[in-house]
Amino acid sequence: MRHSTIKRRFRVLAAIWIARTGGRDTLSGIFRFVETHPDWQVVLVQSDAEFTPELVRTAKDKGFDGIIATIPGSEETLAALVETPLPVVVKNVRSPAFAARRGPTAFIYNDNDAIGRLAATTFLKNGRYASFAYVPEFDTGWCRDRGKGFATRLAESGEECRIFNSESSPSTPCEDADGLAAFLAALPKPAAVYAATDQCATKVLAAAEAAKVSVPGQMALLGTDNDELLVRHSSTPISSIKMGHVRVGYLAAKELAKFMHGRRSPAKPVQIYIPPVSVVERASTRPVPPAAALVARAKAYIADHAHERIDVMDVVGHLGVSRSLIEKRFRQLEGKSIHQVMEEKRLAEARRLVEKTALPIKEIAARCGFSGQNRLSHVFKARFGLAPEHWRTRTNR
Repeated sequence: MRHSTIKRRFRVLAAIWIARTGGRDTLSGIFRFVETHPDWQVVLVQSDAEFTPELVRTAKDKGFDGIIATIPGSEETLAALVETPLPVVVKNVRSPAFAARRGPTAFIYNDNDAIGRLAATTFLKNGRYASFAYVPEFDTGWCRDRGKGFATRLAESGEECRIFNSESSPSTPCEDADGLAAFLAALPKPAAVYAATDQCATKVLAAAEAAKVSVPGQMALLGTDNDELLVRHSSTPISSIKMGHVRVGYLAAKELAKFMHGRRSPAKPVQIYIPPVSVVERASTRPVPPAAALVARAKAYIADHAHERIDVMDVVGHLGVSRSLIEKRFRQLEGKSIHQVMEEKRLAEARRLVEKTALPIKEIAARCGFSGQNRLSHVFKARFGLAPEHWRTRTNR
């Protein structure tokens, strides 16, 4: 008599938000696992409205054998995840509530520190920038971690990171279009800007266009996720960090399978960190051209010698290029002339000395490279609305 063997089927609840490429790629990774495990049936829910506390609490009674969740859901849904006896794999969901969980659990995270470091390394190898900046999408831990990795790697190379913070939109900084445009306009050029996500990068690009900051001429831009629907079709195609989302999905399914087959002890939660894959470079991060390096050399010379009453021809002689070429490059990258840059440098130092010292105005003019006291007074009043002596009186009240 022949006996038929009925193979066990596993029913898996997958809560994944697929509106962004991270979710879609994670789901692709799960299905890649399922291709070699036909005994799996995956039931997908895609929003907080579908991923309810009731669904989680009744999942076992409905025949589910495990849960993969990349959607935290409501606090009630999170509490139900903590309490369910089913094995659970969660991606990028952090909560102290999980400390109370006793069922089999695996946590899979993007390595946000490594992601930020890769962004910084990409800029550092591409050329010489006058400034570096980070724009977060949200005021959340993972966004802060990416910025921290970015800033730390820059600091290791002696560079400083400026972080955009919005007073009008503190929880979603990149939604502050006006503040972001002003921030980008003020960055010393050429600038290198890293955005926490591709969604954020598209907003940074729009703000740069509003501020008349050219990408990549005056500003290089790098996003995260490599969401091709967004970055390939932007007005300037945006370079982006390709994440290991497919691998995340595959490993999530693999870890859940181990739990469901009893091949992994549920005693201690599993924690897995996934590094980024690579940088997909597009037009927005073209390496800094020789023109930018030339302007950077000119600005460094001006910073060191502006107080010596140098003129434009001194800068030209130092660089060993024609005046027309360097003037053209300054207009392209700085939006101003060499003379304007020199005068701004002198004026900034003069204002500092007016405010912080009791030096006579005539001596300040000489120290800062102005041709005389009258020239300093004329320029100072045109810029700040008051003559230097009146400015000193007002600020020292």
